[in-house]
Amino acid sequence: MLHVSRNLALKMRPRGAAFSVTAEPHRYRQARLALDLAMTSVFGIETGVLWAGSRGVRDIAFARQVAMYLAHVSCGMTLTDVGAMFGRDRTTVSHGCLKVEFHRDDPLFDRALDLLGWALPTLVMRSETRRTH
Repeated sequence: MLHVSRNLALKMRPRGAAFSVTAEPHRYRQARLALDLAMTSVFGIETGVLWAGSRGVRDIAFARQVAMYLAHVSCGMTLTDVGAMFGRDRTTVSHGCLKVEFHRDDPLFDRALDLLGWALPTLVMRSETRRTH
């Protein structure tokens, strides 16, 4: 009985991969594609590793944190929506955003993040306008 109560208190749940493309709303699908393109280009990681259920190596985890930060700040998504898109909890997204904010003290990283923050909404809007025409 104690084991069950402990699991309920910790709210243990299996962490799976992020939502499939068919389960996502259309607007988040475009943001997901733009984030995947931007992070693979900038960080040199393979396509799709951002959405894996496991943490991965340090470089992939940091790229995922930057992607979560950009989804929240540049795309205007809530922490809950970003967490749902990445298959993570909103508190995990908040922690990732805080870690990225700490790295903004580096002027080169800050400039790169500013450029990504400018380009990402443009990529999302561009792919949405292509779909409507």
